Amino acid sequence: MQAFSLFSGPHIVTIILTYLIIAAILCWISSQSNEIKKNAKVSIGVLLITHYFMQFLHAVSFDLSWQEIIPLHMCDFSKLAIGLYLLGYDKRLFHCALFWGTIPASMALLTPALTYGYPDPEYINFYYGHGLILLGVGMPVFVLKERPQFADFIFVVKVTLAMTAIIFILNHLLGEGANFWYLKDKPNGDTIINLFPSAPFHILGLIPAAIFAFYLTYLPYQLKDKISGS
Repeated sequence: MQAFSLFSGPHIVTIILTYLIIAAILCWISSQSNEIKKNAKVSIGVLLITHYFMQFLHAVSFDLSWQEIIPLHMCDFSKLAIGLYLLGYDKRLFHCALFWGTIPASMALLTPALTYGYPDPEYINFYYGHGLILLGVGMPVFVLKERPQFADFIFVVKVTLAMTAIIFILNHLLGEGANFWYLKDKPNGDTIINLFPSAPFHILGLIPAAIFAFYLTYLPYQLKDKISGS
C-alpha cells in the first residue's frame, strides 16, 4: 500500500466522489414519494447503527489497539445519534449529530488521520463511515426539512463540554492506546490539530475550535432568520 498523501490525486478524487454520491442520493430521495422517503430514512438509520457496532471488527481487521474497539470518537457518537434519530428516537439526537457530524466529519474527510491511501481497506472504510454520517445528517436537513434553533446549539455545547470531561478521564483510565476526541495527544497525520500547541496544551485550542465549528454549522440558519426578519 502507498502511504497516504494529503490532497494527492486519489485523495482529492475520493473527496469529490464522496460529496457527489451523498448529493445524488439526497436529491433522488427528495424526488420520491413519502413512502420511499420513509423507507430511505429507516434504511440509512440501519446502515449507521450497523457501522457503529461493527467498530470492534474494524479494530481487529486493521490491527488497531484494543482501546480503539470502543466507539468513543465524536464521529462515532454522531453516527449513533443520527442513526437512532432516523429510526424514530428523540429529535435532540438530530441536533447533537448535526453539530458533532457536519464540520468534524467534513474535516475528517479533508484531513484524515490515515497511514495508507487508496485502496487500503481502512481508507475505504474511513470514507464510507464518515460519508455515511454526512448522508445521515443530510437526510433530515435536506429531505425532512428539519433545522436547529439557537437553544439547540447551546444545548449541544453544554452536552459536549460535559462529555469532554468524561472522555478525558476515560482516555487515562483505558491506557496508552486510548486517545478519543484527541484529548490526550494529537492524531497521526496532517490535520488541523497540528496547528495547535503541543499536547496536552493542544486542548486549549481544541475545545474553542470545536465550539466555533458548531457555531459555523448554525450560522446559515441564523443568517436566514435575520434575512427573513424572524
